[in-house]
Amino acid sequence: MQHRLVVLLFICSSACGPSAVVPDAPPSTIPTSPAGAFALTGVLDLEVLPPPADALVAELQDATDGPDDPAQFLCDRLVAALPSGWQAIAAGVADDVVAPYLETELDAVAPSFANGIRSLAAGVGDLAHHAQTIETLEVQPSGYATRTITGVAYGATTIDFASDGISDAIATTTVTLDVAGNLQLAEHRIALPYGRLLRLGFDRQVIPNVDLSATDLAGALRDLVDCAQLGALFAEKVGVGTANMYEVACNAGMAALAADIYNQFAAIDAAPMEFAVAGTALGVDIDGDGTMDEIENGLWSGTSSYADTAAPLVDATFAGTK
Repeated sequence: MQHRLVVLLFICSSACGPSAVVPDAPPSTIPTSPAGAFALTGVLDLEVLPPPADALVAELQDATDGPDDPAQFLCDRLVAALPSGWQAIAAGVADDVVAPYLETELDAVAPSFANGIRSLAAGVGDLAHHAQTIETLEVQPSGYATRTITGVAYGATTIDFASDGISDAIATTTVTLDVAGNLQLAEHRIALPYGRLLRLGFDRQVIPNVDLSATDLAGALRDLVDCAQLGALFAEKVGVGTANMYEVACNAGMAALAADIYNQFAAIDAAPMEFAVAGTALGVDIDGDGTMDEIENGLWSGTSSYADTAAPLVDATFAGTK
């Protein structure tokens, strides 16, 4: 009997061995609470632009889109800036004689004007269609949330609202989180000073790409057109008036063009640019404490509207971290 007991104990100890240790399950990456403060970055792609923005791009394109441009455009701007008594005298000669001759002399008078204006127009178009937003999202345990846009980025240029005296764009909404970590932001409206942001992006992002030494459009145009040479050419071909008079008119014409473009930027903000959007995203709990740490795969759906005309948003995305 004793022998059989020893054998049984030996068999159990050999076959059964120590109890298996079950490792702890890894913490879940699905949050149970969306509460927290998050830094968001977003992307806005606008398919349809406000009419004033389209008109602004068209005016810049007008300098090079005619068969006789940019020579005819430069002549027209110079003549328009002459004293009224001289405009009628110079206009006919400018169209029939000066513009055709200037076309052959552009390499001396304005070698970079055509390409520069095309780059400016293309740059405005890019800014108008595409921007990155810099935001915060604060979510209370109840789900009440505040979304605040504090700046925008155009390429490598960041515009911080506080630094430029622009009020933050603020909207309130509600946030819900389901058991799979899917995040829903209820529809809300938020407005941006679209024209002012375009102007800042134009001066800081587009202008330096055309003229590194210029800080605004007036400075870029002064560098793109040699008004002294153009004034001398006018005086020679018109046959009356001094080279200095035409040079002054050339400079005045370029300054007027710059002022007109900037006035169009400002006029955009006569009506609000407003976004009516709802958001979906995935909430992620990185440290397993039950609260959301990251917001991934965010997508805004809704419309952008200007002066009561709405257009659907395309490729409006966002992501964030706590």
